[in-house]
Amino acid sequence: MTSVIIRLLQVIEICTIGTQTIVMHKNPRKVVVIGGGMAGLSAGTYLRMNGYDTTIYEMNATPGGLCTTWDRGHYKVDLCIHWLVGSGPGSSFYNRWSELINMSALTFVDPEEFFRVEDGKGNHIKVYTNLDRLEKEFITKAPEDQKEIMVFIDAVRKLTSFDQLPDKAGEVANIWEKMKAAWKILPYMGTFGKYIRYSCRWYSKKFRNPLLRKTIENLFEPDMSVIFGMITLAWFHNKTAGYPIGGSLNFAMKVYSRYNELGGRIEFEKRVQKILVENHRAVGIQLSSGEQIRADYVVSAADGYATIFEMLNGLYADDPLRKFYLKAKTFPSLVFAAIGVKKDLGDQPRILRFPAHRPLYIDPQTTIDDANLYIHHQDPTLAPKGCTLITAMMETYNVDYWINLYKNNHAQYELEKKRIMDEFIDILDKRLGGIKDHVEMTDLSTPVTFRNFSGNWKGSFEGWLMTPETGFRNLPHRLPGLDNFFMCGQWVAIGGGLPGVMNSARETAQIICHEDHMPFRIIRPEEKSENGQQPMAIAS
Repeated sequence: MTSVIIRLLQVIEICTIGTQTIVMHKNPRKVVVIGGGMAGLSAGTYLRMNGYDTTIYEMNATPGGLCTTWDRGHYKVDLCIHWLVGSGPGSSFYNRWSELINMSALTFVDPEEFFRVEDGKGNHIKVYTNLDRLEKEFITKAPEDQKEIMVFIDAVRKLTSFDQLPDKAGEVANIWEKMKAAWKILPYMGTFGKYIRYSCRWYSKKFRNPLLRKTIENLFEPDMSVIFGMITLAWFHNKTAGYPIGGSLNFAMKVYSRYNELGGRIEFEKRVQKILVENHRAVGIQLSSGEQIRADYVVSAADGYATIFEMLNGLYADDPLRKFYLKAKTFPSLVFAAIGVKKDLGDQPRILRFPAHRPLYIDPQTTIDDANLYIHHQDPTLAPKGCTLITAMMETYNVDYWINLYKNNHAQYELEKKRIMDEFIDILDKRLGGIKDHVEMTDLSTPVTFRNFSGNWKGSFEGWLMTPETGFRNLPHRLPGLDNFFMCGQWVAIGGGLPGVMNSARETAQIICHEDHMPFRIIRPEEKSENGQQPMAIAS
């Protein structure tokens, strides 16, 4: 026994970083992570918990990727988080986030309304986060659809107890662990089997009331499976989909700070051009500057297409993966409008969809008939007192148009941006009244902005849509025939969203530990808030 302990001490050392104690190899395995968005930060943090020497290479000057906020005058424009799955204790996602950061240091707003839909004729439907109120609202506004409404709400109620996040990645779970996970899901298979095959758009046709039909169609992305929208309603009902005060970058910085506390390194403004491969084994990366960095493992948390078909020249993409990239649907890109208004709009819904008084032409393939607003009055950190930040995500798949316009006629590109903003403000003015005279700040991003900032294929703002065709499956963390290389993030976790990205990163770290015959360890941050209080959630 003594000899075993001596041999163990010869290869490990115990380090204390801040208040964190880490068992490390004296010659730790080196991992380079491509991308410092939420997937890369999460992967780096989990790998540091397990003693790996990690460096993240991020092409931008800030961490977090599209989980970001930026300053425009006295306003902070927030892009990403409209609600965070796992905001409330008791949720498995809350437990996962708590592995990375001190969740009790954050303040969450639990809204009474998810969103509101209007028809322009004085009628509206409030999508309440409480299922009892939601059922009453739906039946009151669409009594002709009472039967289907009750079936729908009953199905969502069943999903409120669905919280089956497996502890282990499928690649490392044994047969008994997989059977146990499957057994937990079994009670919900009927609900999943019934609804996963319907998109929100298709399922909405079951309702006769036009306004309710529009509400169901926009429960989430219209082409996404309606089951995703139903699970989202269940999360809201359980008060585990709150909004974190401080916005998206503030949340990303919590993970970035934890990564730093654990001794992780990050190199900003370093674009990875190539993944180095020797004998079908990833051995490092090459930067756009030509510099080469060697490593034992390479993890890409960057764009999936760029990783597979550019950094690796498509050499490790088999036919199923190529077919998936050819046929699977991505999230769209965006024309993203942000407006700062010197007016308190606290009496308005947080998320509001209403018909524009005239169609808004975006590009040759895209015209917007409905305005879909995010009115950020719930977060006082985003606007001065008495003022409000308004943002709108105007979706388009016509990325090539915007790229060509930007490259070949930049003056017209800028004119188009101004035209869209002016017409959009006019649409807001008609609905909200007096907005035009109180605008203090405007900012408009296009698909070119998203492509340049994130590197995302097609300028997509999240990655793969979870459609009836994809279901809940994810893409593999490995590529066939390539050792010591892994992928994580939104191009692996189908459906987008921060929780899936984080869990994908955790699974990647598990697989690497398994590869090295090491137990996967979690080192939680101290569970206390900045003022020593318990976690706080507030209603709005």
